Amino acid sequence: MSDPYQPPPSDEPTPPSGGNPPPGYGQQPPGYGPQQPGPYGTPPPENPQQPGQPQPGYPPAGYPPPYTPDPPGKVMGIVGFVLAFVFAPAGIVVSALALSDSKKVGYDNVLGKWGLWLSIIFTSIGVLLVIGYLVFFIAVFGTMGTEMTVSSGVLSGV
Repeated sequence: MSDPYQPPPSDEPTPPSGGNPPPGYGQQPPGYGPQQPGPYGTPPPENPQQPGQPQPGYPPAGYPPPYTPDPPGKVMGIVGFVLAFVFAPAGIVVSALALSDSKKVGYDNVLGKWGLWLSIIFTSIGVLLVIGYLVFFIAVFGTMGTEMTVSSGVLSGV
């Protein structure tokens, strides 16, 4: 049986035998000392979470993540991309508006950029086709008109 008048053994190491201990012997570095007791005499927990609580930074299990709205211009960028194939001049307008809205918040609207470029390309191809058709139409029917006049003059006996 131990003596009840002796203090309990300490966790501190014993100094080396044969003299005074070196300076700082038996001291712990800052932050590693004994913890201050909590309100009921127990040390505060390392992680102040309640049991069963999710870790910080993660949504609770079984619940969907919080709602984050789409950045402005994302839907218009998609519409502009589709309009590039359907009606290219409208695709230019809608894609340009989508890029403008997205630029205000710093969102990189890739579909808006593609919609704008494809709309510009398809519109320029369409304009070139219309100009080519008009030139062909004027060349063919312009010469036909003069031949018909001569032909009709010959037929009428003029």
